[in-house]
Amino acid sequence: MSVLSSDVRTLAHEGYVYLYPLVTMEVSRRQQTSVAEGVRLGFGPPNQFHHVRTFPPADFRAVVRPNFDTLYSSAWLDLSGGPVQISVPDSGDRYFMLPMLDMWTDVFANPGKRTTGTQAQDIVVLPPGYAGDRSFAPGARVIEATTPHVWVIGRTQTNGPRDYAAVHAFQDGLSITELGGSAQPVDSLGDAEPLRMVNSMSAVDFFALAAEILTRVAPHRTDHDQVARLSLLGLVPGQDFSVTNLSDADRADLQAGAEDALAAITAAPSRIGTPVNGWVSYTDSMGVYGNFYLKRAMVTLVGLGANPAEDAIYPMCLTDADGEPLTGDTDYVIHFDTDQLPPAAAFWSITMY
Repeated sequence: MSVLSSDVRTLAHEGYVYLYPLVTMEVSRRQQTSVAEGVRLGFGPPNQFHHVRTFPPADFRAVVRPNFDTLYSSAWLDLSGGPVQISVPDSGDRYFMLPMLDMWTDVFANPGKRTTGTQAQDIVVLPPGYAGDRSFAPGARVIEATTPHVWVIGRTQTNGPRDYAAVHAFQDGLSITELGGSAQPVDSLGDAEPLRMVNSMSAVDFFALAAEILTRVAPHRTDHDQVARLSLLGLVPGQDFSVTNLSDADRADLQAGAEDALAAITAAPSRIGTPVNGWVSYTDSMGVYGNFYLKRAMVTLVGLGANPAEDAIYPMCLTDADGEPLTGDTDYVIHFDTDQLPPAAAFWSITMY
């Protein structure tokens, strides 16, 4: 490995950016599913829906940058024991969606009003490569997941607190039935917020956890080249990651590369996309990122759980029209001409964090 010491920093940088979403999803999964129902808002055991019944408070952390237009219904699916069936009641034409994220943060399916309608429906989610019994409920929609764990971040349109009762009735009608074995027990990694935990990991701990996850979660089929680059660091899917063969200089480069990568991810929101009057929109490849690994990592940091542009667009404003950072010491005006309100099939809003 010492012959690669001059390149370890670059390889670590590339690998960290690539693996950042996967590690963050795993930490989030363990944090959210290792606690009993009701202990923390939106958290609870896998293969169950955990509903947010009111607009979230400022310390809500189950979803990065939540909105005040929908109530959330979160569920982590554990497909290691077999398929699960999600039963959805008739929403009465109310807008809802149940985006399903794989462990790489790609939205591989998004049942809801736009795609499957608002009538009552059953959705069977299969584990990757499932070859078992398929005698599912008549008319059930069948979706094959791309990873053995899936995060469903349900959103139901809510028109203010007076609408809570109607939304609660819809949430109460959502259910998940295990069609195979039961979900496996989950060990927590601690109580810190997932992003804070991941961002504070040493490079060795980060890559070791990534290697452990890769024993269960396969890379995407288009990731061959990046996986090949990882192998030069000694990180091979399905094998433990060891630094015993690394020199002290290599270990220092490994850490420096990870720190470089986190800095690049943190800086990416202002560098990806074209600012217009202080606003930046990320519409291309949102929700399904392909091999744009930096964008996938950037969205993980600033908006984990983002949807494809067909379902949601997230303009973000960090500066005013003159390029100056927004501060609480300044008054601002956002102006829309009457004929230039944001177009939306369901809703639009401006949320401040």
